[in-house]
Amino acid sequence: MRGVDAESIPRDPRVNSAGAVLRHLARQLRLTYGFNVEIEKEIPPGKGLGSSGASAAAAAYAALRLLGLRLPIRELVRLAALGEEVVSGSPHADNVSASLLGGFTIVSGDYRVLRLDPPEVEITIAVPEVYYENKTKLARELLPREVELERAVANLAYASRMAAAAAIGDVRLFAESICDRLIEPYRARMIPNFHGVKKAALEAGALGCSIAGGGPSVFAVGGDSREVGRAMADAFKEAGVRCILYYTKPSCAGVRMLDELQV
Repeated sequence: MRGVDAESIPRDPRVNSAGAVLRHLARQLRLTYGFNVEIEKEIPPGKGLGSSGASAAAAAYAALRLLGLRLPIRELVRLAALGEEVVSGSPHADNVSASLLGGFTIVSGDYRVLRLDPPEVEITIAVPEVYYENKTKLARELLPREVELERAVANLAYASRMAAAAAIGDVRLFAESICDRLIEPYRARMIPNFHGVKKAALEAGALGCSIAGGGPSVFAVGGDSREVGRAMADAFKEAGVRCILYYTKPSCAGVRMLDELQV
């Protein structure tokens, strides 16, 4: 295990997202041997950036390539989602589908995936140096068991508009559709000065800003990423918190073998 915060990633395959996928596959295929897995990653775990989903997706894809097997996309996503179950308690497929296929993915409860090429846009991610014990559990406990109809309708409208924006390649519409009225208002309390960070990002030129996954990372879309990043870092600093900045863009590639990357 190597990479960012590698020491925090469990070695026990029963509670490691990659290990869980491989254990399931070994049982399903009745293999008489196991797998020796070496994980090297640069996605910080526990920050809302899909770290466990990336490992699960990589394990599923690598194992099938190693064994010379092929699965329909729907079943590949279902297999990878089993890795998320041991980490978060449910086999959700939002992160693994994006890791496997790249692009902008929409996945349903039965693991059917719609994939679109996302618009070309700069993305800034600020990862504050805060730590919460059992973060996933805490993030879920902050959410209400019931939501107002008005909030649900608003979120559906924004989500639909975002998908349409991705389909037509409208960067501004895509970024301005990042409006979450269901989750963000409650999980914002986990993030020091979240509203100040969001305001700073927008004032620096970002077109949209919200919480990445379960947090505490915050992402901003659009604008000059360096200027947006500096503004977000300054806002976190006001709360006495340092942050690490990442600058990136949407990728359409999805999972690949290392030799494919070197071509």
